Amino acid sequence: MNEADKEFLHDMVKQLDDTIRQLVAEEQRLKDKIGVGRVEELLEYWRRELTDEEEMAFKTRMDHWDIQLIRLLSRSKRAHNTRAEVGQTLMKTSSRPILKRKLT
Repeated sequence: MNEADKEFLHDMVKQLDDTIRQLVAEEQRLKDKIGVGRVEELLEYWRRELTDEEEMAFKTRMDHWDIQLIRLLSRSKRAHNTRAEVGQTLMKTSSRPILKRKLT
């Protein structure tokens, strides 16, 4: 991998870290607004722990802030996954090859 590509990945890491920090702060604001009990219900929905019937009933009670939190959880998961992938790529490209011994 050339230096320009490595620099791009390093910049991407910084942007993703900033995005994740912003998402964490926004998630906390939404959780404070929604309340502990409702957040627990939303997390059960998010983790797909509800039966089909419970999910259908739950969706009918969702309001704007509930939907915002679910969207934010999706964005946060994508950002964390992308950050992990970029980090792994950087680790692979910056590691030195292991000395190979001759097999006889």
